[in-house]
Amino acid sequence: MLNPSKIIKEGDRVVMYNGKDNMIVLTMDSTGVYNSKFGSYRHKNIIGKEYGSKLTSDNGIGFCHVIAMTPELWSITLDHRTQILFNLDISTIIFNLELKNGSRAVESGTGSGSLSSSIARTVAPKGHLFTFEFHEERVKHARKDFKDNGLDQYITVTHRDACGKEGFLRDDINNDIDAVFLDLPSPWDAIENAIAVMHDGSMLCSFSPCIEQVQNTCLKLADSKFQEIKTIEVLIRTFDTRLQEYEELNLSNPYIDNNNDSNNNNNNIEENKGKFEIGGIEGFKKDKLLSRPFTEARGHTGYLTFARYLPNA
Repeated sequence: MLNPSKIIKEGDRVVMYNGKDNMIVLTMDSTGVYNSKFGSYRHKNIIGKEYGSKLTSDNGIGFCHVIAMTPELWSITLDHRTQILFNLDISTIIFNLELKNGSRAVESGTGSGSLSSSIARTVAPKGHLFTFEFHEERVKHARKDFKDNGLDQYITVTHRDACGKEGFLRDDINNDIDAVFLDLPSPWDAIENAIAVMHDGSMLCSFSPCIEQVQNTCLKLADSKFQEIKTIEVLIRTFDTRLQEYEELNLSNPYIDNNNDSNNNNNNIEENKGKFEIGGIEGFKKDKLLSRPFTEARGHTGYLTFARYLPNA
């Protein structure tokens, strides 16, 4: 996933792109064949091509594109073993946790590994992510996915309950964690364990779908010497932009020189499509570029609570 090579090689994981809602992850094997409704594609014909290439199916009728794996595409194409965080929340989390190359981070729980992959890319190559998951099967799947995606050297997966006595303690963690992320049913129960591995100025983020969880978490953070406590909800508002046809009568205006082209400031977004006449008055049919928000959009996913650990403040 972090391979900078532009050429597809044997063993690479690639994304076969047939459209925004039609992508599949493949591991290149020279003996393999990818079959889809758009046709069949032999892996040996894909190996050696550049990422982003347009591929023609073996029968010469269908086509698709082969693109490099990224954490963003992995979030879309992975097997959902749990509810996952999507790119809008992930980017907000990484920014507010102040993660960068060299950062050491702790995450609980791992889930399907969507956020883990994005954090690993951000902290690599000098940093590391320690992720904790209480469900043993999910731990096994996560380890395999991280290894297949080439992220295993940047991610350590531990099978453990983050709210238990051991918490996040490990031999390779010693009060040097820069950021902690909690995605737990009762995150307030894991805050003391988080403090045990954090240093002055470390950031903490808790993701919770319910406001009651947020309230309990914020109260615990305030009692545990955290500062800059804030909770946000990230929503996306998608706009529909299109050309709309309308009719305009050529009515004279005594305050505007209708013959002066400099008064028409909308030449870049209006286009005359023909003339018409009503009651002896001439008019024009035009197209105008209009935008409005979609009435239906993806709504609430969860609340993100951020805080900075400052025990001496």
